[in-house]
Amino acid sequence: MFFAFPVWAQDAAKTSYTSSQTYQSAGGGSFIWLTLVTLVLAAVLVSLIAWFVKRNLQIDVPNSTIKVLSSQTIGPRERIVIAQIVGRVFVLSHTPTQISVITELDAAEVATLPKTNKHVPDFAKKLSDLLRKGIKS
Repeated sequence: MFFAFPVWAQDAAKTSYTSSQTYQSAGGGSFIWLTLVTLVLAAVLVSLIAWFVKRNLQIDVPNSTIKVLSSQTIGPRERIVIAQIVGRVFVLSHTPTQISVITELDAAEVATLPKTNKHVPDFAKKLSDLLRKGIKS
């Protein structure tokens, strides 16, 4: 029994050696590059989706004392916001580093504001529709 083991190991080594000679590598380096490129593209796609969702998806908190009535972008990172805070309406300027009060609006001025439907960006709407369809099926 002990003597048969080395012979079996030698036979296994011979077959593995001959099989490696029979099948040559079909470009193992290209497979690694393909995997690397695929992973990088997947990471870029995930980060783009996260950026779009963060930038375009606005989440409303129900029963909040702060409501954004209207918002207008005036630059790449600057916007003017009309917000209702505890019953009072303010016009605010918003930048990445600060929020400033421009003025406070009266009730009569707020009543004359055009009623607009909440704007949902196309990408966010399509993404949420696709997610709903995927959950139902």
